[in-house]
Amino acid sequence: MTEDARPSAKDEGSTVRLVIGAALIVAALAAILIGFVRLIRLLEAGGYGTPAMRGALVILGVAGALFSTGIATVIWDIAKRYEHR
Repeated sequence: MTEDARPSAKDEGSTVRLVIGAALIVAALAAILIGFVRLIRLLEAGGYGTPAMRGALVILGVAGALFSTGIATVIWDIAKRYEHR
């Protein structure tokens, strides 16, 4: 194998990237739980269309963004780890 064909250190996976992805996923799961609990309590109390309901939906939207970013980061790291093997 020549020197040019070897993967450089910057092309390999990163433990920091993997930990950040995992932390984003854990934060998203916590936000999903909080958002759904708030939404269920509001709907049981008849709070349709209230600012509190919009707040619960915003929490769920943020949770979705965190989850998708975390999954993308983990996939990116795993792809970098195994693309040269």
